[in-house]
Amino acid sequence: MSVQIPDRRPGNYYVTIHDGARFGFLAGPFKDDHQAAIDLVARCQELAIQLDPWAHFSAFGTARIDYDYDKPGKLNAHLGLAPGCANAVSAETTHTQKGGAA
Repeated sequence: MSVQIPDRRPGNYYVTIHDGARFGFLAGPFKDDHQAAIDLVARCQELAIQLDPWAHFSAFGTARIDYDYDKPGKLNAHLGLAPGCANAVSAETTHTQKGGAA
C-alpha cells in the first residue's frame, strides 16, 4: 500500500472516478483540504461498486480544481456529506489504482 502525500496548493479537492475518457467527481468539494479527499477514496470506491458493479473496472483517486467549480460530488448524500462539505469522516488513507485493491 502506498500513501499519497497531500497537495498543499489552494483549491477545491474531490474524490474522482475515471473510466477511459469519462470521469466524475464523487465526493467534495473539500476547500484547501486534499487529505479529506484522500481519506474518502476507498469508501467512495466501495460505494460506487455497490451502486454499479461495473465501477470495479474504473480508477479512483483525487483531483484539485479552481474555486470557480464547487458543485457537490455525486455521492455526497450517500456519504452523509453536506453539499459544500467542509469536513469529511475519516477513512483509510489510500490511492487506489484501476481494478486494484488499496
